Formats: sequence, structure tokens, C-alpha cells
Amino acid sequence: MRVTTVTFLALLATAWRAAKTVSVIPHDAHPGYNVEKFKDAVNFKLLDSDFSQFFTMLQDGSIMTVSDVSPLVNHPVDLVVLENTGNTSTTHMLKLYVLDRHNMLSFGSDSGDDILGRVTENSPTGTRVGGLPLLQATSDSATVPVTYSIIAGNVAQAFELQDSITGDVLPNVTVIDGSGGVNLVTSQVLDREETSRYVLTIQAVDPSGINKAVTNVVIEVEDENDNSPVFTQKVYRFVVGDDSLEGDNVTMTWKRFSSIGKVEATDADGDKVAYKLATPTNFLVIVPQTGDLLLTQEPIEEIELELVVEAHDLRTPSRTSPRPAQVIFHFKPAEPSKVELDLDLQQLEEVALHRTKRRVTRAVRPTKRIEFTETDGETEGRVVFQLEKETDRETFKIRDDNPWVTVDPNGSVRVKKKWDYEELGPEKTIDFWVTITNAEKGESNCGQRSHPNELKVKVGEAQKCLTQLIGQWASMNQGLNMMIIVCGVCMYVYNKFPTQ
Repeated sequence: MRVTTVTFLALLATAWRAAKTVSVIPHDAHPGYNVEKFKDAVNFKLLDSDFSQFFTMLQDGSIMTVSDVSPLVNHPVDLVVLENTGNTSTTHMLKLYVLDRHNMLSFGSDSGDDILGRVTENSPTGTRVGGLPLLQATSDSATVPVTYSIIAGNVAQAFELQDSITGDVLPNVTVIDGSGGVNLVTSQVLDREETSRYVLTIQAVDPSGINKAVTNVVIEVEDENDNSPVFTQKVYRFVVGDDSLEGDNVTMTWKRFSSIGKVEATDADGDKVAYKLATPTNFLVIVPQTGDLLLTQEPIEEIELELVVEAHDLRTPSRTSPRPAQVIFHFKPAEPSKVELDLDLQQLEEVALHRTKRRVTRAVRPTKRIEFTETDGETEGRVVFQLEKETDRETFKIRDDNPWVTVDPNGSVRVKKKWDYEELGPEKTIDFWVTITNAEKGESNCGQRSHPNELKVKVGEAQKCLTQLIGQWASMNQGLNMMIIVCGVCMYVYNKFPTQ
């Protein structure tokens, strides 16, 4: 039997990769200067060559200088790195250039920090970015021409370069005049709501492609009030007192000045939004800063109102919502309590007396919106404005204590404490409610009617008696008729001073 022996030889395969050029090395680079780093380094080795004595390779794949490299100025340096992966090895070649630092291109405006520029959104194409110096790369050797380009960060090609000498606008600009440079200009209309900040990397390179310099430019897109507030809903429905109906908010229990619902609008510019009722009503008021609708008066019967609410941003000039919101308000009063027929007659008389002796009506006047400067509130006790009376018998009283203003009975609004713009809060307003009381003596119409105490009725006729008693007390009473009116005041304070 013949045995054949087969021997396998493992051959080491070597592959070459394309040469790789790295950044220029200055002639005064100190030992330990990081030249290049190979990623995912496993088994790399720097091969011996005419220049390998100036460099070393660390285990993490970094190539660093180990001695003075000034003897290598203006001499192309080729380094060979061997990557061994077992049965296969790969050779990498690095081309290095050592130049005199004084001959290397650099941006005169480059201090190590990013350069900051600004441009307003919606500016026309070709608008120059403001706040930037002339972007110019120079060296002691006065290398010309120099080609400039944006090599990173130019999202959607929003910017181009403009030759400061010729005015030409191109993606890449070659400047042949040593005194020239480039400016950044917009290549399209910018939208801050889409992109508010750009970080561009500008490169300058000489004709050889070896001598290069880069700098970073940060461009902030400034906001323009180009967006109006938009309501989150076209129609809002608020129901009070009737849980059989559907609505955005259904309230079964309430009290005066409680919120029965809220409207909301958003502004794409990020501006704060204020609200106002475009449809006047005595039953509801709206809080300008929040959009809450407050119940100011209870209707005596079931009603349904259709109201219009507008929103505007707190900018100058201001923008108003292009489409107001519709608010449907449905109110159903509580069922009246039944009168027990066995009520004592004296109790009925007291009820009638209480109802007619002081008849109170409540209403709400539109909110006043008045603008002031901080200097208007410098003097404590100063009258800043006067609330108008509709009748001579009206008196005024501030409903809740306010740290900034007080209200006299005659309607004079005075400075309570010196106004401080920084302490007024984010809205920069002074908001307060004023109660207006209108009191006047009623006229006697009792004529020849007998005093109610002499009226004789039977208990079984109590319901009828109640009506008669109320009618007679209303005609005889010389008590006080009162109307209580609530007025909201919103004072906007601006941090401005009068011209000296």
C-alpha cells in the first residue's frame, strides 16, 4: 500500500493600501507631538526607514515624535506601518510634511476660540454674515494664491464665500491678492425655526495642497417675528351646570371668578402669548397671560353663548392670530329649592325684607390695558391714572392687596411702592381687580298700602303670600339699591427712561 504525504505551506499574504497624507507638522513640534492615530489598533509596528528614528508608535496606534524634527523641514517624509492580523498583514504608508512654522498658513482671527457671527432669518440671498472679521489666511512667506472653501457644517449649502477684492460669490474662492480674503454670505433665505445655529469649518490651502489652515465659524440665526400665534383648537366648548352635555371642560360646581375652561395658542417663534375676548360679555372674562376663562356672573336662566377669542404675541411689533378661536359657553343654573308651605309667616316676611332691602347686581366692565415706563412709578403716592366714573355715586376699591399700586375711593390709582422692572415678573405687568360700587337711595312708593306686618294669611296660602309680600316690600322699601361692578386692570411696564 502506497502512502502519499501532502504538506501544506502557509504563505503570508501582504496587501498594500493607498498612501495617506496627514496634516503638516511644524518644524518646532516638541517630542511627544501626536502625528496620527490608527483606529482599532491591534498589532501595529512602525517599520525601519530613513526617518523612523524621529518617530515611535504606541500600543494604542498613535505615532508621535521622539526628537527634534527641524532637520526634516521641506523634505517629504514617508513612514511605513505594518498591520499584522495573523495570516494576513497590511502595510500602511504615511506621507508627512515638516514645514517652518513661520511659513505655515494661519488665520489671523483664529485665537483658538470659535468666531461668532449673526444673520437675521428671512434676509435676502447674498446677505453678509455680520460680526465676522475678514477671513484671511497668511504666512510670513506671503504664499499666494490661497483657495478658501467650506469643508464642514454647511447644512443644505446655506452659505457661500465672497471674494473681498472682486466680490465674486462661489463655494470655493481663490484669492490672488495677498491683502484679500473672504466673507461669508447667505446662499438662500434662512429660517430660524428650521435651523437656528450653524458651525462652519473654513479651510485655506496653497497651490501645492500641502500648506493648509482651518478655522471654525459659529453663525447664530437671529429671530424675526414672522410667526403669529395659532390656537391648538378651532372650537372650544365649556359647560357649566349640565353634565348631560359634552365639552372640553364640564363644571358642575363653581363659584365667582372660578375658571370654567382654558384656551391655548402656541407661537413658532417661541414668544409668549396673551389673550383677549373679542366678543364682550358680562358673564366671562379672560386672563390675558394664561387664557383661563373666569365666570364673573351667574345667568338667571339657561343660556348658550358663542364667543370669539384672539391671541397675540408679546413682541414689538406684535402679531395677532390669523384665525381666532370660537368658544361655546353653555350655562345651566341650579334648580331652585322648593318653598315649604308650612313656613312661618314671620319667616316669609324676613325673606322678603332681605331680598328687597338690599338689592345687589353684579357686572363686569372690560379689562383696561395701560402702558407705563418704569420711571412713572418712581414716586410713592403719585397718581398714575384715573378710573372713569359712569355715575357720580360710584366708589372704587381694589379687590386684593397689591404691592405696587393702591386705589382711592374716587378712582385714583396711586403708586404704593416704587416700581422695580426686574421684580415685576416675566410678564412685566401689574394686574389687579377693582370693585366698583354704585349706591343710591330708592324712592318711596308705598302710597296707601298697609304695613306688611298687618297682612293676614293662612298657612295653606304660604306660596301666594310670599309673592304678595315680596311685591309689597319692593314698593314700600326705602332701603339701599346697589350695583357691584368688577373691573380688571392690566398695566404693562417697560424698562424705558425719558430722554434727558
